[in-house]
Amino acid sequence: MSIFFPIKSKALTIKKISTQKYKLSLEKIDIKNVKKNEVIIKVHYSSLNYKDILLCSGNLGLVRKYPHVPGIDAAGVIIKSNSKKFRVGEKVLVVARAMGVSTFGGLSEYVKVPSQWVEKIPKKLSLKKSMIFGTAGFTAQMAIFKLLNKNLKKNSLPILVSGSTGGVGSIAVFMLSKLGYKVSALTSNLKNSLFLKKIGANEIVDIKKFLSTPNMPLLKIRFSGIIDNLGGEIISVGLKQIADDGQIISIGNVLNENINTSLLPLILRGVQIAGINAESASLIMRKKIWKEISKVSNYSDLNFLYKECQLNNVINYIEKVKSNKHLGRIIVKIK
Repeated sequence: MSIFFPIKSKALTIKKISTQKYKLSLEKIDIKNVKKNEVIIKVHYSSLNYKDILLCSGNLGLVRKYPHVPGIDAAGVIIKSNSKKFRVGEKVLVVARAMGVSTFGGLSEYVKVPSQWVEKIPKKLSLKKSMIFGTAGFTAQMAIFKLLNKNLKKNSLPILVSGSTGGVGSIAVFMLSKLGYKVSALTSNLKNSLFLKKIGANEIVDIKKFLSTPNMPLLKIRFSGIIDNLGGEIISVGLKQIADDGQIISIGNVLNENINTSLLPLILRGVQIAGINAESASLIMRKKIWKEISKVSNYSDLNFLYKECQLNNVINYIEKVKSNKHLGRIIVKIK
């Protein structure tokens, strides 16, 4: 394949208009020649993650230089390689790396990245299916591994998942149900119940009722563990309702990055709080995660988890997510 540089790549571009105003548009960007240990990927699919929505809203803690191209996920084919690890034509993905933050991201026809961020597509996954899971599914599976290290029995109390209609939460519900665990899905809108039941939830928990519990150091035990995407009061209240030696796996801080709670669940029940940072996963852990994801990738009800859009109308879908008008994952077909 003959490649001429710079490559003109259509990409979703974030431009800073003023201190608090940012504009999204589809623009042509230049991708220049590769340096040592870099590759260029022709992107077939990307996806929208919570971090991408923050980027598109002008989150200064993530990106300081504009214009910028978001997209922390990408799956496609290598068209140029300056690395011994990869050949032209190989199907690859980039997930749970610094792409889309420290570099331009995958919401583009082409993306240039360091080869150490790139992984070959697992044999049982297609480019599309790898993005149905993406960083969200990768993070969910990493959290599940950590939670199940406690050897939770499948007939024990349910596992509570907060942020259950979002990317990480919905995939956590789906994957836990496929493993045979009872799942309680926490939601702020009971109209989401049908969606949550379809993806595997056994019980729907209203967040208002969940948070309106008495302010006591210990509460009645309801859950064997919790996968939390929201932070704040969810951890403060949930901690008091976990069985002995259970865990809260903390992934996100959508509501609040601070917690105010009693130490008694930790002291008297041995409950633990453990955090997840998907970017820190070792190569061995990455292989384990993709192996588990591959096992559930062919279920027919996987279709309930996502909607697909084109790069040309991705801005509309970003606005839907910002307005809380979308459930589950959004994958973006680039070409």
